[in-house]
Amino acid sequence: MKQIDKGILENSVIQFFSSSVLAKKLYYNILCKGHFFCDGNYHLSRDNYDSILLVLVRDGTFTFRDGKGELVTAQKNSMVILDCYEPHEYYTEAYAEFLWMHIDGANCRDFCKEIINLNGNIIKGPAYIKAEKLFSESYDSTDAHEGEISTLIYRLLVNLSSNITAESDSKGKLTVTKAREYIAEHLDEEITTGILADELHISPTHLSRLFRQYTGFSPYDYVIAVRISKAKEYLLTTDKSITDIAYLTGFNSQANFIYCFKNHEGMSPGKFRKLKF
Repeated sequence: MKQIDKGILENSVIQFFSSSVLAKKLYYNILCKGHFFCDGNYHLSRDNYDSILLVLVRDGTFTFRDGKGELVTAQKNSMVILDCYEPHEYYTEAYAEFLWMHIDGANCRDFCKEIINLNGNIIKGPAYIKAEKLFSESYDSTDAHEGEISTLIYRLLVNLSSNITAESDSKGKLTVTKAREYIAEHLDEEITTGILADELHISPTHLSRLFRQYTGFSPYDYVIAVRISKAKEYLLTTDKSITDIAYLTGFNSQANFIYCFKNHEGMSPGKFRKLKF
């Protein structure tokens, strides 16, 4: 075939896809994908290409400019994620082989930000193993129904944004389980990230990272969510006063309870109490 661009070698392939109106509205989509073999002359720089780029480095290296403007090099057996809504640049310095996909749809960019916040732009080591499998499933799915493709992309994004690996699962999950048990047993008391960390003999920073990894919440947000859930149970199954429920669920005042409840549920505790289920 005709050479795609400078630095892209023979046998490289590229494919483009057009999504249905429904898929553009509801699903995650693959806009284009490719399998590139490159020499040291491949270089791309552009202002934007509204999508998220995922690159699976099979051989050689892949250098890119991250969100801070710094050059970073990904090695063989790693995955790169780039927000291509922003100006971006990447290139190869010698022979390299990589698979890539531009994806978009739904809250794809929010996923990208969360993944980069958690992992940086490069996924490697134990986290790469499962990600590589999910990437390959998505990459090979383009003849499937658009809904199935969307599901595969979603699984990949969830995996990358949670970063749970077999290596870390046992110890980290046990720590979070103990923290959740403590929260449930001390819900009517003051609970801070520092208090939880002291109980579990780990640093607040490490606890926060584990909580986000295994629950999707920060410790603070998780405590508030549990308090609100328990409050809803009291509101619908008991005749306890709003003030009593506030203190039973750990809020330091009725006013604070009402404010948090309205912020989470979009209605006051009194209005929620009148709902029928």
